[in-house]
Amino acid sequence: MVVVAVLGIAATGGGWRALHRDADASPVADAHAPAATDVGATPASAAQDAGFSMARSSLRGSEVDGGLAFDATGHVVPDLAMRRLFDYFLSLVGERDPAQIRDLLRTFLQSRYDVARAAEALAYFDRYVAYLARLAEARLDALASPQDRFDRTVALRRDLLGETMATAFFADEEARGRLTLARMRIAGDTALSADEKARRLAALDADAGYTQRQEADTASLVAAQDGELARTHADPRQRAEAREALWGREAAERLAALDDARARWDARVADYLQARARIDADPRRSPADRARAVAALRAQRFDAAEQRRIVSLEAIGQLKPGG
Repeated sequence: MVVVAVLGIAATGGGWRALHRDADASPVADAHAPAATDVGATPASAAQDAGFSMARSSLRGSEVDGGLAFDATGHVVPDLAMRRLFDYFLSLVGERDPAQIRDLLRTFLQSRYDVARAAEALAYFDRYVAYLARLAEARLDALASPQDRFDRTVALRRDLLGETMATAFFADEEARGRLTLARMRIAGDTALSADEKARRLAALDADAGYTQRQEADTASLVAAQDGELARTHADPRQRAEAREALWGREAAERLAALDDARARWDARVADYLQARARIDADPRRSPADRARAVAALRAQRFDAAEQRRIVSLEAIGQLKPGG
């Protein structure tokens, strides 16, 4: 997700606290947790700094995703619902800084759980944010080998999150990653005929418990193959053939359509950046004038959702003049 790429600093206030619990205990659903909460109903104290309001944020109208689970002794245990909860609040990156996001999460947790459970959950959140920050700093996308990138990411998770939390958050994702890497090795084996590749890929799917190849066709896994195709400067025909061998014809056609949509978006952003650069370079404009002109430019070029995306990318320095 975007959070992985953009978080540049670790969360403050309580990172790396000791978690006094049984690491191997099985989570049990919290029978006392209330239903999902609309962000517009989030306690007002979490949204008062500098006039910020969750009801006017990019999350307005949505329900808080995820929650907490507890073991038999009442301690918080990590699971996918916890990760979804953290990712929900971290989607505010660009609108809030990490410390402010942590405060919003703390207020939300304390409105639903007792202070001790909220503190345990925040300790997990601090670990997760520290991992995301280290992952962004590691620049693993610069590694040429998809296998190396996968291995380094898995190792980083175990190092910063610990085995229990890393497994709870990423076990399914890593299983799909291993499957995709195995597929890539088969699809790229020039010694195999097309029929033999198809047979081995089908056997691999069956062994992994997949009945359809599309079940592993997720953006994070496709990105590994896309990176490899970009590094080898594959032309459109080669990209189509490689994708079809790995994912099937229908998925390859969908990915080609996504390529076209991405290219159109990149072209629109490039045009916007050029126009923004001309505004920034105008010595007759005051800083306030430039800010108003850039806001008007965004409103002219993008719809409301796209404007939020552009603003977030600008806030974290991911959109600079020239690309």
